Amino acid sequence: MTMTPQVSIVLVSYGGRAMLNRCLYLVSEHTTIPHEIIVVDSGSPDGTDRFVGEHMRGARGHVVGRNVGFGAGSNRGVLDARAPYVLFLNADVEVAPGWLEPLVDVLDSDERVGAVAPIMRDQTGEVQEFGSVVGGDGWCRAWGDGAPLGPENQMFPHDVDYASAACLLVRRKAFNHVGGFSSDYDTAYFEDVDLAFALRAAGWSVRVDPRSTVMHQRHGSSDGKTAKELMEVNHSTFLRRWGSDLAGRPALPPKFEKRPLFYLARDAIVDERILVVDDRVPNADRGSGDPRTHRLLESLASPNRRVTFLARDILRAEAYAPALQELGIEVVWQHSSPFQILAERAGLYDVVIAMRPHNFQWIADAVAQSQPQAVKVYDAEALFHRRAEQYVRAASSDSERARLQQELEEQRAVEEAAFRWADVGVCVTEIEAEWATSIAPDTAIKVVGYPVEIGPRVPTVSERRGISYFGGFMGGPGTPNETAVLDLVADVLPALREKHPDLTMSVIGADPTPAVRALASEYIDVVGRVPSPAYWLGRTRVQVVPMRFGAGVKLKFLDSMAAGLPFVTTPVGAEGLRLGSELERHLVAESSAEMVERVHALLSDDELWSDVQRQLLDIARTWFSWKAFDAEVDEVMAECGVSPRP
Repeated sequence: MTMTPQVSIVLVSYGGRAMLNRCLYLVSEHTTIPHEIIVVDSGSPDGTDRFVGEHMRGARGHVVGRNVGFGAGSNRGVLDARAPYVLFLNADVEVAPGWLEPLVDVLDSDERVGAVAPIMRDQTGEVQEFGSVVGGDGWCRAWGDGAPLGPENQMFPHDVDYASAACLLVRRKAFNHVGGFSSDYDTAYFEDVDLAFALRAAGWSVRVDPRSTVMHQRHGSSDGKTAKELMEVNHSTFLRRWGSDLAGRPALPPKFEKRPLFYLARDAIVDERILVVDDRVPNADRGSGDPRTHRLLESLASPNRRVTFLARDILRAEAYAPALQELGIEVVWQHSSPFQILAERAGLYDVVIAMRPHNFQWIADAVAQSQPQAVKVYDAEALFHRRAEQYVRAASSDSERARLQQELEEQRAVEEAAFRWADVGVCVTEIEAEWATSIAPDTAIKVVGYPVEIGPRVPTVSERRGISYFGGFMGGPGTPNETAVLDLVADVLPALREKHPDLTMSVIGADPTPAVRALASEYIDVVGRVPSPAYWLGRTRVQVVPMRFGAGVKLKFLDSMAAGLPFVTTPVGAEGLRLGSELERHLVAESSAEMVERVHALLSDDELWSDVQRQLLDIARTWFSWKAFDAEVDEVMAECGVSPRP
């Protein structure tokens, strides 16, 4: 039984039988998706027409007696297509294993996309095209062939002005809806540019995806003089048809000249351009504020926006960037300075978001120099000077207190400057928002917390054993998480084990320090980094966190809520969690003795434990859901004048 094709591959030939043969052979060798091949010969003068008409193997051939050109020949091939997707392919393109699957995946997974193209490389392996941009004068430039491509590991799937039909997978219903390739064009050039503009006008997008790569030899069928003449004629036709859509775009600079106009042209198809700046590509499973940055980027990502993330350093960038790139986020981590990146994109961004005080210091002057038009947002993530105040109070000597007091004053001055610099300030709790409003009354202050997701099934009390500590240790020795888990083992766990001799404990979190690793014993399991904490948090009965130092909302407790895991912590740990007085009575402790009492009650009383779990899940659903987080982010973007997501 013949399998129904998922892709109809359409080739238009004009001479070059040997090249056509090789192309068809490679397609046969490297295409696993059910497909059909349709070859339309457009009046070849060298006998290729006879080959197509009489000797095609594994393909249907059609011979047109004259050179009708690429567009008309392709339209003829599509009339014969049976598959939902049509792949336009030039005979001078060579495919390799895995070339088609990513392109089909894009159309399968996103109905908004009308066409998608791969990376095209030349014979040396250099990138020839990764989508193209169109200037205000209607002339085009391939991204990579004269436009500043950048490091290949920073290439990301994104919508483009157009992509060459030398290798282009198109949704057949979209192609038919816009009438296929326009008949207004003579023989060759600009038909694929026109198609992309027509698709976009009809509500579809054109995308490029770096997971797919082909090699393009660029053997044109016209000589140089004829090609130039055809380009000029068809360029005039393109301007006649689409000139109004190009209004306001800059003309592209000379080839290989790196100027901001390339980025302005690339991003002309989106409504807004947003830059987010933070320490590193978010290590989403390692804590230290990174999960919130990752989730903020997920919330900002939208087809009508170009979101760029700029990292200060390269820590684990290649491991964590792909998850963001798959969302269409441009991730930049290889650079000499923020001045370099922002100067290359001068005047590009509508909004610049600086996360945390040291990143405000790092980026502020570069923003003033190259992005003065941008709305400035400072996202505090937490008020770091409040943590510094706690260290001052805990100082063990006058000299240490004096040193910490100076650090506190310097930290507070930076945070005050950051909020006054910003047009919009973001805090994670109402308490911190009140402080920000008091020191920056002219800045619009918003609250954006954290989102968590409750799984389809939350384990009950009978499925859980022992206690846990969950938190990342990426900051190293002396950080609040290390201090808290050491205090737990020294001051709380011994008394708990007197009451519960079989009690075990799990320490969950990335990058445990030497002191944390040294806690491992027959009843303490130092688990370390886990891809997702939900499984481990669903196994234990109580999370215990005697946190002395910290500010803002601590994500460990929200993850605990989402996993249905009751916790006991200090007033510092409970800040911003919206627990209410009843839950605080069971979950918040002022001393080690109180903490032992609270944990003991949750370990001993199944009814109390279940009631606390129910209330925590209700709080997570109400205040810390993705829906609530997205609404808070949308409110910040509205304050910046950014269009809502579709």
